[in-house]
Amino acid sequence: MSGRQVGGRYVLERRIAGGGMGAIWAAFDPQLHRRVAIKLTTSHRLSSEGARRQFEKEAKAIAQFHHPNVVQIHDFGLDGDEPYIVMELLEGEDLESRLKRRERLPPAQVAQLLTQVARALTAAHTANIIHRDLKPANLFVSRIDGQEVVKILDFGLVRLKTRTLDITPESMDGMVGTLRYMSPEQIRGDLGLDHRSDLWSIAVVIYRALTGKFPFTLDSVGQLLNGSFFPPDTPPSSLLPELGPELDRFFTKALHPEPAQRFQSAQELAAVFASIVHSGRSQAAKILVVDDEPDVEMLLRQAFRRQIRDSIYELFFACDGEDALEKLRQNPDIDVILTDINMPRMDGLEFLSRVGEVNPLAKVVIVSAYSDMTNIRTAMNRGAYDFLTKPLDFQDLEATLGKTLKHVAEARQMMRSIEENALLRMFVQSTVLERLRPLTHGPGVLAGEKTEATVVFLRLLDFTPVVRQLSPEAVIQKLNEHFQILLPELTSRGGVVDRFLGDAVRVVFRCADHLRHAVEACLGAREQLRAVAASRGEEAPAPHFVGVGLDSGEVVLGGLGGPEVGRLDYTMVGEAVDQSGRLAAVAGPGEILISDRLRQRASLEFECRAVGTRLLPGASAPVPVHDVVGRRGATFSRPAAPAAPREQDAETPPYESARATGSSR
Repeated sequence: MSGRQVGGRYVLERRIAGGGMGAIWAAFDPQLHRRVAIKLTTSHRLSSEGARRQFEKEAKAIAQFHHPNVVQIHDFGLDGDEPYIVMELLEGEDLESRLKRRERLPPAQVAQLLTQVARALTAAHTANIIHRDLKPANLFVSRIDGQEVVKILDFGLVRLKTRTLDITPESMDGMVGTLRYMSPEQIRGDLGLDHRSDLWSIAVVIYRALTGKFPFTLDSVGQLLNGSFFPPDTPPSSLLPELGPELDRFFTKALHPEPAQRFQSAQELAAVFASIVHSGRSQAAKILVVDDEPDVEMLLRQAFRRQIRDSIYELFFACDGEDALEKLRQNPDIDVILTDINMPRMDGLEFLSRVGEVNPLAKVVIVSAYSDMTNIRTAMNRGAYDFLTKPLDFQDLEATLGKTLKHVAEARQMMRSIEENALLRMFVQSTVLERLRPLTHGPGVLAGEKTEATVVFLRLLDFTPVVRQLSPEAVIQKLNEHFQILLPELTSRGGVVDRFLGDAVRVVFRCADHLRHAVEACLGAREQLRAVAASRGEEAPAPHFVGVGLDSGEVVLGGLGGPEVGRLDYTMVGEAVDQSGRLAAVAGPGEILISDRLRQRASLEFECRAVGTRLLPGASAPVPVHDVVGRRGATFSRPAAPAAPREQDAETPPYESARATGSSR
């Protein structure tokens, strides 16, 4: 088949892999002059029009799904009645090949792989995509910019998740996938199969990668299906005693026959596994020795026999730079590397330049002769942490190791702190983070401050019915899709997200000329939402328009709570805060409502349209309000007719909900 043209465009070059569902070929795309991978699903011929439409629908869904840990789909089509999918061409190996070569992988390496897979699965499941064929052969370990990146392959068995009522027996393929990795509900062909089936499959992959075995035999499938058998057959702690009974409990939950009893998300599964590996990890410092002299291993094991016996040091050995890079990939938690310079294949200097690609936190100590001082100097300039000369003084070596290990521990702690701070910044208001540093000078720093600001309150209209119709995951996904469109327009103009309130968000502008920046940001967010809806039509991820309330004035900011209640919250109070929420509660689709008082200030730069009177929450009589249409002199689309005054929603508006919970004070 080499030389065959597929889809009238792609020229097959060589077969890369194959299986029951078809074959993967390396191919050349003459139109874009690049090499690609093509999957030919030879076992599925789509002769009916319905099957062709289903294939096209699913291929489009996957092609639109972008994630760094998922192989990118470039194109798809039919060659006659044979479907094909064009993907990025990767360099590396699949996990199946690696396990056949090594049998099992160190727990730390499995945790690293699982973390990447979990990120991709979380994104896929949020997008209502279930893989249904997760196995080592479909997890590709690629080399990208010197780093190992896991890519999920083969969406040939993917089905878009739909509600159970929409599924008919005719839409089911029967039992698909590889039996040893299939969940009980997938083997049964359950109509209600959901993302937790993928979590079962990845748990089987983890078990095999750790132990070199499967968690249950094929003879156990019948017992598994009727619920009389709970895998695994062999407690994994009997094979990995350093991880203890926590690992057994992990797999008992991950491989529970009932989906409701398993981990409920890929993130949860990966986080629990990583914590078990971290807590069960040996406290021994891991040291890699790279030297081609055959007696070095014996000398060091003899010199450090007490430290090895007491689990203070764990030594690894490599004969040259290439061997050392492979050892680093197998043991990503190695702390210190002792390396010679003059070695075959890859010398110490080239190896030093490659270490950061695999383990950026490991520190390299050069061990060489006095005559290599020029090379040692080169090594230090390339980032070596220290150097020792041969013959080794073992007391000096131990002192150097102690100093280096302390530096590595501090670097790892700093990295953890950076990651924790990055996570903190995602969950805590920016206004709090701005004030955390001065907090170290005394508890009164958050006592309160008064400032001029403009407060913007945006809420999604008619979102409550959506909550009733969709799954929890889909509700959160839909909210995030809206906010990802709206918020960049607000924050890029100086706005700071103060807090999210369900289907609403409050943003504060405290910069110079804050009113102008806030109004321009709201106009930009509105136009961005309209543009997305217009360009994507029915497929627009954010069909709900927003109602916006905006007010400007003096606000007070400060911390509430304290050590006595075990909680500190940074809040904002003032008439502008309350008024923006009231206006948002009565805003119609696309309206940016301001009060008559603020209209007198804003109308110098912006055209405002009177929209009559509205009864604001908590008010005894309607008040005149205005919609900001656009900047004066700019071209803008005026609504066809003034929006009718909105009656108070039957549901409690977000402003009132916020007041009830104390979020908007």
